[in-house]
Amino acid sequence: MNTVETITSEHVALHGLPANVFKDPDTYNAECDAIFANGWASIGCGQQIAKPGDIMPVRIAGQSLIAMRNKDGEIGVFHNICRHKAAPLVDEPCNKRSLVCPYHKWSFKIDGSLLSAPRYFGKENKVMSAEDKADKGLIPVRFALWWDIIFVNVSGDAQPFDEFIKPLDDLLSDYPKQDMQMVSTTDYSGEVNWKLAVDNFLDGYHVPFVHSQACTVESVLEQDDLFLSDDIVGLRLKNGASAKPAKTSKQLPHWQGLPDEKKGTQQWFGIFPNTLFFVDPCWVQTIVIKPMGETRTDESLSIYVVSEDAASDEYQAERDRLHEVLNEVNEQDIELLDKLQVTRSNDIANQGHLNKAWDQVNMTFHQMWLQKMAAAASQK
Repeated sequence: MNTVETITSEHVALHGLPANVFKDPDTYNAECDAIFANGWASIGCGQQIAKPGDIMPVRIAGQSLIAMRNKDGEIGVFHNICRHKAAPLVDEPCNKRSLVCPYHKWSFKIDGSLLSAPRYFGKENKVMSAEDKADKGLIPVRFALWWDIIFVNVSGDAQPFDEFIKPLDDLLSDYPKQDMQMVSTTDYSGEVNWKLAVDNFLDGYHVPFVHSQACTVESVLEQDDLFLSDDIVGLRLKNGASAKPAKTSKQLPHWQGLPDEKKGTQQWFGIFPNTLFFVDPCWVQTIVIKPMGETRTDESLSIYVVSEDAASDEYQAERDRLHEVLNEVNEQDIELLDKLQVTRSNDIANQGHLNKAWDQVNMTFHQMWLQKMAAAASQK
């Protein structure tokens, strides 16, 4: 069995990561700390908690978190544990004025501060002071909001988010992202390792064969590989819109103010480790990959149109069709990935060969994983 120390960059360049890292429990447990706690991982989207009091619980790679929107409309992210004995506070998405622990009824405001703790002083039935409560609020998690995606850094040790995302932020600076309007969020679950789900999204080669409704072989022959940083890779079709998947009575409105040379461009990105992001001339798709174990992955697929006009009643049929098409594509991928998990995690897969013409982005994603895991292992 391979350990991180025995995996070579040369092997990854030729064959990808070895099979066992897609099924090994010890590898998964190491990833939870080395990658998901220490880096910038996504947990969901801001418009999923659109109203004050909206609360979204999230489990990701061993962490139980909650994202909440307070009465002032601001988002906060916290560990989903009571400050008394760490009982979980929320199990399902909800809207509340306060959170109440099911164990001992400690309650917390939506901004995370402690509201009350029944009979905190026992027989001495006095009221808790502000000083008593000061260190007993929910434990905050470092987070950032970008293109409506909520990123968290659980350890608090990652580089500043603005530095982390800058190469992609600069690339997309012409897009008025503040105008995006959410169409839908759909949750999925697959019996697959999270790395295979990310790898699949970055594989432009499979698209015309698995998703023939989305594009042709001729169109993907024009794709460009994008290597933006040690954490961000992607693909670009300069004229991708000419093979748009949704055929409705009229076309959704496009981004306003884009330079002419970008008006037909489709681009999709993998933001390491778990954020998959697609920018089209008239829609945006985000997939948040949530590892639940070494061979199980949850996903949240969120779809946006690019303006208030596109979100109006006039374009309801077009939005419905967009939702249908993009979810059909993801369902096709989930079906494939559940099967791929069985074969790609078998040692015989180590004899496979990456294709230089198509797999440079995928290979780079695998090298990202190896570099981060090896660096963490060397520090132990």
